[in-house]
Amino acid sequence: MKKSLGHLIVSGRWDDNVAIVDLDKALLPENHETSNAVISRPRATPDLDLDGDGTPDARASGQPVAVAVDANGRFAYVVCHSGSATPEAAGAYQHGHPGLVTVLDVARALDPTHDDTLGAVAEFVPTGRTGPVGCALSPDGAVLLVNCGEASESEDGGDEVTVIDVATRSVSARTPLVLNPDHPARTPSTQDSPHETFGHYPNPTGIVISPHGGGTVFIGNGGFSDVSVLDLAKARAGSDAAEINRVATETGPFGMALSPDGTLVAVAARESMSRDYEGETVSLIDVARAAAGRDDAERARIKVGGSTDDLHSRPFGVAFSEDGKRLVASCFRSNAVSILDVEAAVAGQPCELHLIHPEAPGGGPSRPRGIAVSGKYACVIGGAKGGSRSSLVWLIDIDTGTVAATVTEVGNESYFLAAVPPRGA
Repeated sequence: MKKSLGHLIVSGRWDDNVAIVDLDKALLPENHETSNAVISRPRATPDLDLDGDGTPDARASGQPVAVAVDANGRFAYVVCHSGSATPEAAGAYQHGHPGLVTVLDVARALDPTHDDTLGAVAEFVPTGRTGPVGCALSPDGAVLLVNCGEASESEDGGDEVTVIDVATRSVSARTPLVLNPDHPARTPSTQDSPHETFGHYPNPTGIVISPHGGGTVFIGNGGFSDVSVLDLAKARAGSDAAEINRVATETGPFGMALSPDGTLVAVAARESMSRDYEGETVSLIDVARAAAGRDDAERARIKVGGSTDDLHSRPFGVAFSEDGKRLVASCFRSNAVSILDVEAAVAGQPCELHLIHPEAPGGGPSRPRGIAVSGKYACVIGGAKGGSRSSLVWLIDIDTGTVAATVTEVGNESYFLAAVPPRGA
């Protein structure tokens, strides 16, 4: 019997839900370029009582942007960038809203009975800070670290990692990140990026945690052009001495991934927040070197996505294959996906095995974004923002570099997603 691939949980972003994709259904030829593999769209944002009469009369926008699933596949943690903001408030200005983490019961989320309801929600956990983006579970699964990337009513000012206790589903610590004292700003910018007033605050985006040395945290600093390296034990305690190193990247990082053996971190260099510059590279960081405080922790910096001098590719997401031998990088601006040989990349050799330009049904730019790996497939979100259910997921065969299936109607400019292994896997 063919082994089941399990499911995907796809963030809705401008839709207030997540999409549950049955990967086995997605690969059936008759379901290609349809939404037939989407088995449910459970709500991920709370109801609101705007007139105060005790009865909900609106649904929060939330902007669900990132998903983490625990090792047992029991609970999923959905980061809602704008928390309990109304769709009107988030639409007027998407940044600077207090965030939420929505805890979903995975079994209930996979049950179509809970489509378009709050029936799969186990808890809403306010982050207490604004603009959360990336999240990662500690190796022991006891805490969830969430990057809060903005200050109130600003795209700038993000300076904290919020620690959420998984057992109590509450904030247990707040870990400050190191600011840039050389930048003249002392308050968050009132401008939108890119602007020269950005550069004092790190504005954290992506995050991964390696088990190396008892736990080492890597945080992409979108406001700078580097990655912060933190001691996990100190970060869990909210220590202001948690940071142990910085690793430079081409420009402001966004998506990040940890190799299966925990030895390498991949970083997508997306764009600068302080000047008009989009990136074109992915960095590979040696975990042991970074944790030791060495300044040679960046093992490789690889141009991806068919980037040219005239059009930088703007890398968005990265993911390792299950055996760690391949790295998949999505490139938003060049509408491309690169598949790299990791060993060759670290050795400084030519390493791009496949350059793919997946197509969006109906035409238009494909805009590849978040990536999750299941079996031999890289599941890549794409589709330009175009209204509810305008996003899609391609299942790309990592070995051949070909699109094996396309699932439509998963969200509206969805960002990131997570794979849920089949029960008993």
